Amino acid sequence: MVVVRRVILAVLTTHLVSYLSSLPSRPKNIAFATAFQIKASVSVPQILFPSSSHSSANSNNLLLLPPQQHHDTFRIETLVQEKLHRIVAGYQIHGEKMKRTLEMEMELSRKIEMCFMGDDDIDRTQRSLLLLSTKLKEKKRRLEECLAVNYQVVHQLLLAMQQEGGQRQSSLFHQIDFIPSAATQSTADYDDLGQLMGNGGMAGEGKETQKETDGYDTALQVIHHTARDWTVGAAPCREETIGWIVRAIVQYYAQHGSSCSSHDLRVLIPGAGLGRLAYEISTCKDLIEKGVVPHVEANDSSVTMIFAAQNVIKMLQQKQQQQEGRKPQLQSVIFPFLSDPQVNEIDSSKRFEMEVFPDENAVDSYKCYYDLTGTHPNLLFTVGDFVSIYSQQAKQNQYDVVATSFFIDTATNIYEYIFIMKHMLERNGIWVNCGPVQWHPCALLRPTVEQLKDMLEAAGFELLSWSIATEAVAYRHPDDVGGEGLEARYTRSEAYRPVRFVARLSSQDVDKSISGEDVPLKIQYSEYLNEVANGKIKTN
Repeated sequence: MVVVRRVILAVLTTHLVSYLSSLPSRPKNIAFATAFQIKASVSVPQILFPSSSHSSANSNNLLLLPPQQHHDTFRIETLVQEKLHRIVAGYQIHGEKMKRTLEMEMELSRKIEMCFMGDDDIDRTQRSLLLLSTKLKEKKRRLEECLAVNYQVVHQLLLAMQQEGGQRQSSLFHQIDFIPSAATQSTADYDDLGQLMGNGGMAGEGKETQKETDGYDTALQVIHHTARDWTVGAAPCREETIGWIVRAIVQYYAQHGSSCSSHDLRVLIPGAGLGRLAYEISTCKDLIEKGVVPHVEANDSSVTMIFAAQNVIKMLQQKQQQQEGRKPQLQSVIFPFLSDPQVNEIDSSKRFEMEVFPDENAVDSYKCYYDLTGTHPNLLFTVGDFVSIYSQQAKQNQYDVVATSFFIDTATNIYEYIFIMKHMLERNGIWVNCGPVQWHPCALLRPTVEQLKDMLEAAGFELLSWSIATEAVAYRHPDDVGGEGLEARYTRSEAYRPVRFVARLSSQDVDKSISGEDVPLKIQYSEYLNEVANGKIKTN
């Protein structure tokens, strides 16, 4: 029986490898795409057959069959359109809930004030201006005005899918690829659309309806990320995170030169969010002036984030495409603090502070790039599950740089991220990281910073630099923390001391113990072990 199983495994593995090899791969050193197009990678479940022993850490215990090859792209586009409309409608529901809560507070405070202070005292003295009910009435008025503005922003970023001339796009995506899912024991047609619909930052069973209201995949998160990535107020935070990453890449290629022919630099940004890091690298003046042309791919699991990012950058693109007599809307106002929790708040007036996006620095960067090259930045968006997409054989040695910002702690199993990075990078390619290790609730492995360092070295990375920031960096806006010369927004703050490193794939480690053909199978087995560890698959 053992011999038979080995023969079956060999045949099926060969079949899987043949399928993976047939997937279209992007030729090296060629521009990804133009006009900031979006490509979707939909993970299609594979059939998993466990052999006699489940507990042994050996991928030979799994038999895999490749996915079926008939898929409905129209259905996927329809589902995505419906999702984006739900996200926009969800913000209206959120606004109505905020207003009802405020009305309750107004009514309660008014009645309590009348009870303790009397109606005459309230109406006939200046003290009425000090009462909570008076202040809440003004707060409600401002809230309604700002909610209307933010709703227009959300609508603009998620539903402004139009071509020049106002004609609606016939397709949301430039391309839809179907790839084998890394997930095991899947029963859905598309593995929840292969995470194309977004994991929402939620974990556990029965939370599908919460993904678009409480998690990462919400209108509130679009507003927060827009403020962090594209407003001038958040520039100090970006300087300590995104700015550090860009400087590290420039410094590396200034010292070591471009390892890629034709001076093309192939860069991947996993967990790209609203896209500012990808944008800053794609328009980096210091690289362009050295003859290095970045070709950047921004990946995120959330269609909500990807479409919002694309529309922000299209606002910048319009600046260069203005025609006589036509002035497209190049910037918008946003109230990023409007929906913050009503706790630890020092001054309610700061809740209604306005920001403008995209900021002037972003506008200037686009203009500078266009003036230097005569073209638009090479930036492509890919939406889909990072593990399923980039563990594919076609992704082997496809990138010179992988840059991660506030990403690595989203891993269910950090070993998967590490070995996928190793799989993707070209000889002497670098992985540049900046962010905390605030492991996601779904994480099964939660190493310390020092343990993470050892894991990278054990995997074959040479650490060119490694540090932890000495000062805490606010996640969204400097005022969230306060400090010298800043008026703090809250009595409690959210800030991080990011881990920063530059890790190079050692040239002597290029002959890897795991070949490119093995990686999809190894990742599939790792995902199986994850399911066993969290109790979703029983081994007895």
